[in-house]
Amino acid sequence: MEEDNDPRAPLLPVEGRVYRRRWYILMIFGMINFLQNIVWNTWGPIAQSAEVVFEWTDSQIGQFANMGNIAYLITVFPVCYLIEKLGLRWSIVGCTLLIFIGTGLRCITYEKEAATWLSYTCAVLNGIGGVVPFAGPSLVANTWFPLNERATATAITSVFMYLGIGISFIIGSELVASPEYKNSTGANNISDIHHNLRFSSLNVQSTPLIENSTVDVVTNFDSMRKDIMILLYSECGLAGVIFLMCLVYLPSKPPTPPSASASIQRTNYKEALGSVARNYALILLCLASAIPNGVFGSWQAVLDVLLDPIGLNQKEAGWLGFYMTVAGGVSGLLVGRFSDIFLKNTKFFLILMYGGSTLSYVWFSLVSAGVISPSKVQIYISTIIGGMLINGSLPLVFEMGSELAFPVSEAIVGGLLTCLINLSGIIFLLVLLIPNIGTSWMSWSLVGSLVLGFVFLFLFPARYSRTDIDIQVQVQDDSENAENKATKPSVTERTTIYN
Repeated sequence: MEEDNDPRAPLLPVEGRVYRRRWYILMIFGMINFLQNIVWNTWGPIAQSAEVVFEWTDSQIGQFANMGNIAYLITVFPVCYLIEKLGLRWSIVGCTLLIFIGTGLRCITYEKEAATWLSYTCAVLNGIGGVVPFAGPSLVANTWFPLNERATATAITSVFMYLGIGISFIIGSELVASPEYKNSTGANNISDIHHNLRFSSLNVQSTPLIENSTVDVVTNFDSMRKDIMILLYSECGLAGVIFLMCLVYLPSKPPTPPSASASIQRTNYKEALGSVARNYALILLCLASAIPNGVFGSWQAVLDVLLDPIGLNQKEAGWLGFYMTVAGGVSGLLVGRFSDIFLKNTKFFLILMYGGSTLSYVWFSLVSAGVISPSKVQIYISTIIGGMLINGSLPLVFEMGSELAFPVSEAIVGGLLTCLINLSGIIFLLVLLIPNIGTSWMSWSLVGSLVLGFVFLFLFPARYSRTDIDIQVQVQDDSENAENKATKPSVTERTTIYN
């Protein structure tokens, strides 16, 4: 019935109920986000080693992440439809199974040609498997958590997401050794040179090896290959454990909804898509977030490549990526909690965070371009502050989008937002395919995307339809309780009546 989907229809007070298991559900969902991001960012932090072992190029490293983005983009709305039909449980189980299969395929062989195609296949499966974890944080929060915990729950999911990216930088750079070289001179070393040279930019067959010439030779090739395979086995094992946990126990929803808005029937899928397409405010908000977040995510995935010309090695780039993402998770959690306390101030928080992030990456771009005298301290401070603010804004965007679109399902809103984020990231990574494009354009494109997002934030009108309903019902409950208390006889009056 149409009245069931109308948020303006009169509501009877709904007594919500919360369950302790909601924190377990949130932890499982967060772990899936953690896993998906670790797999997505496998190759970026170990780009230097992977290029030597598998003879890949910088553009190939970028395209592994890009294939995941493209797969996500193609399948996001069909999977959102399955979420509506199958519920959260089986949608999540299916996604974790795809990630498990993908990570298992990468463990089959380290032979160059086969490993390349298996890694592409894993990227595709992981991209499809990321739809529910990426599109669903606000849906899980609304399904299991009351009004004063929703933004916090969404932020906690984002913390796991950022931890996945951050930890991937650390385990990659710490577990996999960087290439080590020595100079080899003379014709007697030609066989060793043919065995050890692994640069995609150097064609050994076409390069003349002259007696007494000096060539850099990799000395730890076997060690790097072994380290990479251990990393891939570890990710596959983690994927298997999380898949089993989801299979054993993961209910779709609680027996009783936690709030009035959670009990309202959502618009059916076909009507919801039309409603979203006509929602001017929602489109502006999604563009404001998707353009800078998509560029930033892909920029971060090739951070090792970006920082190499500045003089930061693979390990330093890994730790920097870790600090950026962890700072973003912490800031998202804090701001999400503030948003739950100070209801209906989400737009104000977003404008502050985007403004600060823009200034931080302008600073970084000037340092990396040499306009400001470069130093590692400035690079660390500017990137960490910028990452903290832009990463921390994403949970608020999920919640704000759900408010603007209500009673459209939170999964569809999340699907639209993350679809646009991935589209933005795809365009960024495709630019890497341009020959001799260099790296200096990357940071300035990030700055431009943040400025554009900042402008869009000012343009969209904020509405809090879902929160208004929950506040209205809460006020009704409080009013009825007060009336009951006022009309209830006191102890003295009851004694008099009974006597």
